[in-house]
Amino acid sequence: MIKALDFPTDAQATLTVNLKAIVDNYKRCRALAGGTDCAAMVKADAYGMGIEQVAPVLYHKAGCRIFFVANLTEAITLRSFVPESTIYVLNGFFPGHGEYFTRHNIRPVLNDLDQIRLWAEMTPEARPPCAVHFDTGINRLGLTPAETDLFIKDIALRSQLDIALVMSHLACSDDRLNPLNARQLADFTAITRHFPDIPASLANSGGILLGPDYHFDLVRPGLLMFGGNPGKHTIPERIRPAFRITGKILQIRQLETGQSVGYGSTWTADRPCHIATINIGYADGYLQVFNNCGQAFAKGTLLPIVGRVSMDMIAVDVTDIEIGTGSDVELLGEHITLEMASEVSTLSQYEILTGVRERYQRIYK
Repeated sequence: MIKALDFPTDAQATLTVNLKAIVDNYKRCRALAGGTDCAAMVKADAYGMGIEQVAPVLYHKAGCRIFFVANLTEAITLRSFVPESTIYVLNGFFPGHGEYFTRHNIRPVLNDLDQIRLWAEMTPEARPPCAVHFDTGINRLGLTPAETDLFIKDIALRSQLDIALVMSHLACSDDRLNPLNARQLADFTAITRHFPDIPASLANSGGILLGPDYHFDLVRPGLLMFGGNPGKHTIPERIRPAFRITGKILQIRQLETGQSVGYGSTWTADRPCHIATINIGYADGYLQVFNNCGQAFAKGTLLPIVGRVSMDMIAVDVTDIEIGTGSDVELLGEHITLEMASEVSTLSQYEILTGVRERYQRIYK
């Protein structure tokens, strides 16, 4: 097996994760929520940033005690990094999984009556508390309105559960003017009245910015914590990018007018120019949606991506700056934000962030 020290550290493109920025962003989320308790969404390997590094720093430096992940595998992995925390699994509970939830003290988010009944059948002394998810309009996971009515009326079933949280999920929190937000708020508020002594949670990152009516007892930031903007409005002050992706220039080539670049010859020079080849491609998560529209940054200048994105390389027009081979070029970070990349590519900020691949050399600050 190749050991980490058996290859040079500059052989890959680099992902630099600013853990202090993540901590600061988390604290800012909590402040934006008026001091409401704040969980951390760390599914998908902490949105691509590395759950092994991100979760412990949130626990020890930011005071985060509640984490959400998508599935049981993520939860069991997370448990080893934050052994004293509360961990919820959004995908719910399935036959044969009870032992894992109890052994690792992991809480399921129960999404339908079948899951609720299955969880209720477990020995009460052995099972951890649970959350119950009510669908108020996104029509994904969660009890349907009909199931919600049945569950509210089934006092016997409810009494068998140790419910630690009731929750729902906003469908359009990125658009504060969408009327569905208010309808979901009203429906969820009505549901919570049947669980008066149980904490409630509705707001994701976008929901935090909708205002205090949406905050309830617990907010669940994800994208905002990593420096992305979950809405169509201006990103809140003091939320800053928490990562930077840089590639190295492998070669700079001079092109004459009329010469093309890359597969398919989709870009042709309309002047004599200098084209730098950078060691990042779609195998690193920098996808072909950035063909001829992406941007890079170096020497204080925004630079255009030209031609198609290849598996391992992109081409950047560096005609207007002085730069040499081996130099670093930013593809995402402080100067090429998730918002900017999303606008030119049509990808959501979530897709860009979670698409970061493991091939990068990772540096944690």
